[in-house]
Amino acid sequence: MPTCAKRFLLMRTLRPGLLAAVFGIASLAALADEFTVDAGMMRREDRADSSYAWSASYLHPFGEHIAGSFSWLNEGHVRHHHRDGYSAQVWLRSTPMLSDHLILSAGVGPYRYFDTQQARFGNTYANNHGWGTVYSLAATWQAQNDWLYQLRLNHIRTIGSIDTTSLVFGVGYQLTPDNTGSSSDIGEANQREIAVFVGQSIANDLDKNTGFASSVEYRQTISPWIKASAALVNEGNNQIRRRNGAILEGWLEPEFFKGRVSLGVGAGAYISIDHRDVAGDTRNYSDVSGIVTLTASYRVADHWRARLDWHRIVTTYSKDADIVLLGAGYQF
Repeated sequence: MPTCAKRFLLMRTLRPGLLAAVFGIASLAALADEFTVDAGMMRREDRADSSYAWSASYLHPFGEHIAGSFSWLNEGHVRHHHRDGYSAQVWLRSTPMLSDHLILSAGVGPYRYFDTQQARFGNTYANNHGWGTVYSLAATWQAQNDWLYQLRLNHIRTIGSIDTTSLVFGVGYQLTPDNTGSSSDIGEANQREIAVFVGQSIANDLDKNTGFASSVEYRQTISPWIKASAALVNEGNNQIRRRNGAILEGWLEPEFFKGRVSLGVGAGAYISIDHRDVAGDTRNYSDVSGIVTLTASYRVADHWRARLDWHRIVTTYSKDADIVLLGAGYQF
């Protein structure tokens, strides 16, 4: 493939992650403060087919009636489609009602989806990527102890994939980052982290082939909310691929509860070598793919953190994968 074509495909792959990171920086810079996890049911619009649905959302109100959010949506499995993705939305919110407990809101925003579909020709499946729009209505009950409960209706319209409607119920918590996010807030201690991970790689095919995965990561704090990392990862060995490589990412990762907890989203590039068996002969193929990662960590001691990473590898050759890793990190 010509160099210019490879660069074009790489930019198409990385663009969603970069847009998500930029949107996240814009919203969190003003002190994002709600994290919600929900689950429910999804229905496909063009036929009588339904499945489960769940999502995780981070939301910040910019004022009394305007908010922004970043969400990961999983739309379950319907016939020939296993689809998930992430969305950035702008919300209009009502004045709090019923003794300041109930808020009604409506949101809209772009949806970057990853759809594992039954292939029409040749391979048994294909990883299709595209764009859509998420329209949402939500009713949120804010309890006095910082917990919140939300009923949410999502309608998704896409280009090149199916349209769906989902109804989910979730539980969330109100959060306030520990600092303002400026570089002057950085202390001298614990600005670097080395972590070792083990876990599982999950191929985004219709059979969900899995393998043992491992990784070593170096993470550098640039500002209280912004970090950069470099990692080596091995996705293990399963029936459709043996792949390993290096990951370079930029992160938005605020901390809460006096540095005890952190939540973050990262985006970057995965430089990999894929060991493929072709006609009984093993050949090595190099590639640069996009990667989007969700992370959460908990400080268990002064210099030690337990960390959970969920990588989504986004390829241009239908070898997308999730890598879910649990590890221990040492800060210094």
